[in-house]
Amino acid sequence: MSDRPTSSDKWLVLQKFGTVGDMVFCLQAIHAIAAQAPRGRITLACPYPDIVGGLFLDDPAVEQLIRVQRDDLVGRFRNIGILRKGGYRRSWLLGKNSSFTYILLLVGIRERLGYGYDWLQRMTLTPSLYHALPLPIPRGEAEKSWDFLKAQGIPLVPGGKKPVLSAARLQAVRYQYADCPRPWVAFGIGAGRPWRCWPVAYWITLAKALFPETGTVFLCGSWQDKERARAVAAPFGDIPMVVPVIGESLATVSCLFHHIDLFVGNDSGLFNLAAVIEASPVVGLFGASPVLTCHPQMIPIVPEGGMSSMAALSPALVLTTLHRHGLVPAVSLRTL
Repeated sequence: MSDRPTSSDKWLVLQKFGTVGDMVFCLQAIHAIAAQAPRGRITLACPYPDIVGGLFLDDPAVEQLIRVQRDDLVGRFRNIGILRKGGYRRSWLLGKNSSFTYILLLVGIRERLGYGYDWLQRMTLTPSLYHALPLPIPRGEAEKSWDFLKAQGIPLVPGGKKPVLSAARLQAVRYQYADCPRPWVAFGIGAGRPWRCWPVAYWITLAKALFPETGTVFLCGSWQDKERARAVAAPFGDIPMVVPVIGESLATVSCLFHHIDLFVGNDSGLFNLAAVIEASPVVGLFGASPVLTCHPQMIPIVPEGGMSSMAALSPALVLTTLHRHGLVPAVSLRTL
């Protein structure tokens, strides 16, 4: 007999955001909801499964990953057709957008759960399943999802905020970079918004100061960061200390983050991924965006004069902070 859930007990989790960071923020909620689902599995719907799918390649909690269209008139009609085919009994919307709960209503899903922060969304949720969330509304998506779980009486899953990775995949990535000298430091050089990016010249200065003799810097980012990575690597010529890891799947990047000795990065999806994996110290550069509060182990660096711009975070300030936390030797400071 097949162990696949029937149409009468399938659960759908709709994560309406399109960024890697927001998907990482929702990992805990996805795993906690799946733990309550029939047979411990859910269907996950999101805007860009081709980008975030690497987070779920080895994850038994996610049985299927499907794409939802953009939130416009045409996209809404397409979403109704896509989701109606699933025959879902219960749906969970991770996000405040009321238009998606209307779609879940029109699809015919009987049990519809969501945040319900506004009255438009509350109108389309199943009244008997709605539980009010505490106010004020948290700023971060991770905190919103945690409040949602608590209101529903759903316990957090130990390790649920991390992507699930198989031992074979972790070992394969380790072997892939086995010839790179230690220590390994990953630079998260990209960001979804250009004003969150540390200047290229600063990354170059930091790389030279960290490794006057031996070590490897992995330049991590999306395909949009290809030219930025090329500019950071250019001064090092054929020296193999700088290794671009641009546009790799999130499965590969997640495995690499399990093996590194330090991560330094802009406020970005990869920064949040490294922070939840917690395999190494994670340093966040916050020159132009508020410091995130959902990563208690993260070491934030902000401009000495207050939040202004990424250029206000000098390489000297970053190196001094790294040294104060015992992450680099004092000799690095003398190279500036």
